[in-house]
Amino acid sequence: MVIEAQIDPQSLVARIVAELQANPEAQRMLLQVLLTNEFMGMPARLDRIEKDIAEIKGDVAGLKNNVAFLRGSELENRLHRKVRPLLSQSLQLREPSIMQSQLQEPQAEFAAEIRNALNSGLISDAQDNRIITTDFILRALRRSDSAPLLIAVEASNKIDAHDIQRARESADILAVVFGIETLPVVAGYSIDPPDRERAVAAGVYYLEAREDF
Repeated sequence: MVIEAQIDPQSLVARIVAELQANPEAQRMLLQVLLTNEFMGMPARLDRIEKDIAEIKGDVAGLKNNVAFLRGSELENRLHRKVRPLLSQSLQLREPSIMQSQLQEPQAEFAAEIRNALNSGLISDAQDNRIITTDFILRALRRSDSAPLLIAVEASNKIDAHDIQRARESADILAVVFGIETLPVVAGYSIDPPDRERAVAAGVYYLEAREDF
């Protein structure tokens, strides 16, 4: 039985290096083999990296959505407590009261008027749904002449064209149902200049909700 002597790895590497230094052609051949094996494994590694990146992007997008939702909920909660004094000061109103909000059931008299308008065909199902989904609807008196008003408020962290359109539509529907002056309002932490101009053109008042209000 022949027992092969164990070759010291360091000596083996030294011998290979010496052979390669003496044979440039062998250097090129070995380099080609090593690189081929390395590159053969790259597609699988790149696939794994791309999948990891896609998962990370999905997680980040989910976190952004969660943060936006929580911030939007925080804004609505704050406005529910502060919207009456804010509107009173900004729009020169008195005796404002919340008719309905996403955090409060509608006042019975207000809900009855909307229901009668729907049943009589004065407003459509889509218009009824627009009123139901309006963030805040308030009744108030104008300070200058005590004229009754209804205010439709759409709240969003960052006001955009859709918020402006919804507030305008809600106010117009309320005017049809109640036959009194209505004011559309959008409330949020920020609004871009083009949307601010769009709000002015649509007759929609922008109520800035400061971070510390």
